[in-house]
Amino acid sequence: MSDATDRWSQEITERDRHDLPEGVFASGSAQEIADAVLATARGEEGDESVERRAMAKLTFYENRAGRNLSPERRQTLEDAKAIVRESS
Repeated sequence: MSDATDRWSQEITERDRHDLPEGVFASGSAQEIADAVLATARGEEGDESVERRAMAKLTFYENRAGRNLSPERRQTLEDAKAIVRESS
């Protein structure tokens, strides 16, 4: 799997519905992250609730970052998840 096109996660990132504004996770603010994932989730169609789609985006990012995610960033994502839960 040395070729980047063979990586499943890159394919999902490029074609799947997890497309968020560039740099949203680098913003540093749990509120900004929550607002962005909620806005994107509201714009999507499907059987899932807005909260479920927004949480999927947060979890996807968290899983992709894996061990490279600092404790501070992980806490920011947990705070964003709490905001998403409260908003729905």
